[in-house]
Amino acid sequence: MEEITARGRFYISLAIIVLIIVVSLTVIFYGVYQVYYKPASLFQTDYSNAGTVEEEFENRVINIAVLGLHNRNKDNTFGEIYYVDTILVASVNFEENTLTLLAVPRDSYVEIAGEKSEDRIRQSYSYGYRQALEEDAEKAERHVAGLESAVETVNLLLEGLEIYHYLAMDIQGLKQLIDALGGVYYTVERPLVGFTPRESLDAGPQMLDGQGYITYLTYREPDARDDLNRIKRQKALLLATFDYFQEMGLFRYLIPAYSTYREHIHTDLSFNQIVALTLFAAERLEADAISDYSLQGDYFTTDGGQTYCLRLDEESLKEILKIIAGKSGQ
Repeated sequence: MEEITARGRFYISLAIIVLIIVVSLTVIFYGVYQVYYKPASLFQTDYSNAGTVEEEFENRVINIAVLGLHNRNKDNTFGEIYYVDTILVASVNFEENTLTLLAVPRDSYVEIAGEKSEDRIRQSYSYGYRQALEEDAEKAERHVAGLESAVETVNLLLEGLEIYHYLAMDIQGLKQLIDALGGVYYTVERPLVGFTPRESLDAGPQMLDGQGYITYLTYREPDARDDLNRIKRQKALLLATFDYFQEMGLFRYLIPAYSTYREHIHTDLSFNQIVALTLFAAERLEADAISDYSLQGDYFTTDGGQTYCLRLDEESLKEILKIIAGKSGQ
């Protein structure tokens, strides 16, 4: 056998390195292509057994507490003590094909379910979690207790507007979901300056990736009383997301995505009910059939001026609940 020269060995090594680079780049670019152009291929889920919303739910109108969860450790490990960063009540009318959203400010100072005290509603999860912890419950049980405490507190506040189900998602899961779907196109109305460039956004139309999406969704001005303006931004982004998902046909990808990111989604809805709701949004719900409201109030401080809380306007609350009840026929 002819001996391979030093130069020959060099070219063979170079060819192997080039081959490795080409294969690696192919895998990377294919992954990017799948995420941005074929997100459905990332998720394989059979949902053929799911029925319509009329078949999956007993009532023609259902109210769902939609909760955005966050914690200060920026880890979002399942079962840690969260605070409720976003609270929306979605009232879905299957007969009229309408959706009514009610935003509850996280700083709302309310009676906590099962307690003889008031606190900001964002803390409602922690009360249930800690109670279960004192009872030596398992981690998963403590988490469910926290969610139920939050939902029961919302129910107590919105007396007469019964919450049938809850759906909660933590920040990390939302970030991954938006990335997997290729982002959301949105016009940021003005620059948002965060603590780091990663937590900041330029003004203007742009494709928000997962990080940009949660930056906009959770951004808060240095003024601790900015919660009401923050809610306006959140609702504007969520409604724009609905329009974008419909325009791009992305709703059908949410069903398999649910299975992929299930560890970040916490709900008492069955899989078939989630499928039915997603198809309802994709096929029967129009943008002009969505109405939204926000609870209002005035800020005050507790703890010697250290903590800002929102005292809700009771008359405004009653009026909004009356409007929602009329829209939903409840």
